[in-house]
Amino acid sequence: MIKFFRKIRYDLMEKNKTGKYLKYAIGEILLVVIGILIALSINNWNEQKKTNRKELSMLTEVKNALNANKEILNTRSDFFNASKHRGKLLQEHLTNKLVYHDTLESYLNIPQRNYSVRLSYSTYENLKSQGFDIISNEGLRLDIIKLYDEHFGLIREQEDKISDILTNSIEPILFKYFKTTSKGLEPNDYEQLLNSSDYSNMLSFMIWVANGFEELCQNSVIEIEKVLNSIESEIIE
Repeated sequence: MIKFFRKIRYDLMEKNKTGKYLKYAIGEILLVVIGILIALSINNWNEQKKTNRKELSMLTEVKNALNANKEILNTRSDFFNASKHRGKLLQEHLTNKLVYHDTLESYLNIPQRNYSVRLSYSTYENLKSQGFDIISNEGLRLDIIKLYDEHFGLIREQEDKISDILTNSIEPILFKYFKTTSKGLEPNDYEQLLNSSDYSNMLSFMIWVANGFEELCQNSVIEIEKVLNSIESEIIE
């Protein structure tokens, strides 16, 4: 093809047809420019397809991770709800100074229960490492960041605080009033426990903690569902 155009150019020059040669030269330049633009356009289109595929893959990964965290939050919400109600039953039993029986041992374990949520952050860390700009929808991008940094971040912050309180304040009270058995905690002196303001205050605090974590879990599930709806809309588009 290049030889063909070169032959035409030489023929025009040999025949001294300068005007036609100039027009031909300009046309040839235009063809080269158009070819370059088309090549760039195709390259940009291919790159955009790669970017879109990468974004879709990332959004799918975030979607799956959020669904997994949603399941964790729902499970933990039920756990905290049960802990709260068991705590209230124990509180009522002690307040009314009812007699001790073996079934109380499982209720007395409430302060030792696991008050963590343990959400997964691996997908978010992956997104962060790849760059948040991989998500083209700015609103969705900010919502994902807010969900992990603010809502999940608040849960993680409360987990750390309660862990410190359990270690430094709750455990000393438990060691003072209880011994550990195969079934759980057993009072050293039940009559002393009935009149203990330390234990009563601690139990009230743990009920409050369980209620607070239950609300945190429920609120986070609501926020997850909002983000999941936005992701779904983005994937469909």
